[in-house]
Amino acid sequence: MKLMQSTAALIGLSVLASAAAGAQDAPRVWLSTELMGMKVVSPEGDNVGKIEDLVVHPGGKASYVVLSLGGWAGMGDKLVAMPWSVLREVEPVSATREGPRHLVLPLIKDKFVRAPAFEKKSWPDTAKADWAKDIDEFYAGDLHPNAKRAVEAGVHVSALTWRASELRGTNVVTPQGEKLGDLEEFAIDANGRVNYATLSVGGFLGMGDRHVAVPWDSLRFSMGGDDGDKKVITLSSTKEQLERAPQFKSAADARAQMCDPKWVQGVYQHYGCAEYWNKARADSKSDVKPDAKK
Repeated sequence: MKLMQSTAALIGLSVLASAAAGAQDAPRVWLSTELMGMKVVSPEGDNVGKIEDLVVHPGGKASYVVLSLGGWAGMGDKLVAMPWSVLREVEPVSATREGPRHLVLPLIKDKFVRAPAFEKKSWPDTAKADWAKDIDEFYAGDLHPNAKRAVEAGVHVSALTWRASELRGTNVVTPQGEKLGDLEEFAIDANGRVNYATLSVGGFLGMGDRHVAVPWDSLRFSMGGDDGDKKVITLSSTKEQLERAPQFKSAADARAQMCDPKWVQGVYQHYGCAEYWNKARADSKSDVKPDAKK
């Protein structure tokens, strides 16, 4: 069974690499509810642990994955945070890609046993700018090559980092303070960048239970309240724009569509939001200098 899993992982990674080489209009994404609790395996198919939470950045920086190890590598029931790009995605080997996807941790136990870890009741303070300094240093040589690029120019980057589990259910308001809805779902691309979020806006629109997708870059994050410890998320959008916004469907049979590049691109086009994946590709091409004439 482990041999079959390992073989499937290698085939899946090959398929993913081929897809990445093509010129997709938008990235394929993962839903946070799909990721929470997902098992992560070693290249040999051994169960490493499961995803306990995600730490996300406002703006274009990559997310962190927090794994619950369950005793793997002799580390006990501790939590380990790592940059998303340390993990390797395994796509289903099919034309429709409707099968399950997996995440592989390509690290040997001898190294992983030295990884920065913490107890479930002793999370690091992710509000501090340097909370991940030791984590970044430890995994510096294990990042996926495609993830080693700077945040694209023009993207608002905040020093704040928040746990996805704590953001879910947070109010989203207009710049004038009027409530639009609650933040519910996150979509994360192959580089760990949050791509879009979903809001429950039925009450604001007077339309009952309605959920829409909004580009992550269109949200603004800050801290407010009397003590400065209240999460404040704002979105500049009109009622008419939200009424026509792409509707997010949480049903299991709609997940493939909600992760599909064409659907993702439609979300950005609806709001007139810059497609960061095209900007990143253009910047990458502009960095290539022609050979000097001999």
